[in-house]
Amino acid sequence: MAGFRLCEGVFAENTRGLESSFCVEGSNVNGLLSAELIGACAEGFIRLLDEPVFFFLELPREGSEEYDVYYLDNCTAKVALAIMKRYGVLLINDGLARFGFGSHKTDEEIYFTDFQEFCIYTKNVPGVKKLLTSLGAKQKDKPDSVWALLSDDNEGSLSSVEAEGETVFDIPIALSSEGMAKSE
Repeated sequence: MAGFRLCEGVFAENTRGLESSFCVEGSNVNGLLSAELIGACAEGFIRLLDEPVFFFLELPREGSEEYDVYYLDNCTAKVALAIMKRYGVLLINDGLARFGFGSHKTDEEIYFTDFQEFCIYTKNVPGVKKLLTSLGAKQKDKPDSVWALLSDDNEGSLSSVEAEGETVFDIPIALSSEGMAKSE
């Protein structure tokens, strides 16, 4: 791996010293992933989930610091993987969107948040550790963080991206026919 890569919609002037890493605290696994690893992590975690699976997407509300949450419930793992295949480039590279997948049966969940951080709740910590180490992430007492590097001298920002004429804001509309709806 040639250094830590930021997603297209994530900017920080200096990321020296960052590496893909994670820590385990009971059933929680938290960490940071280089851009090229996020898709494989999401897909690997989906394969570990018991069905039915759900997909969620958090999008910033215009003119607000709040987010709207959209859910697509009762999916098969195959459908969740198809979502990543179809929309993964947008989901991964958009700096403003947050997204994840989970299992209704076990309540396990992966959540990709700001500045390429992730949170996982799992009953299969060994399986998740195996997935993350296979991607090259290192287990640490405390994972690296872009947030921890940000300062007046090292500014960072998040922005939305477009891929092939689409943005993450098009995803809930496109998946509405499959049952994706805004949470009330």
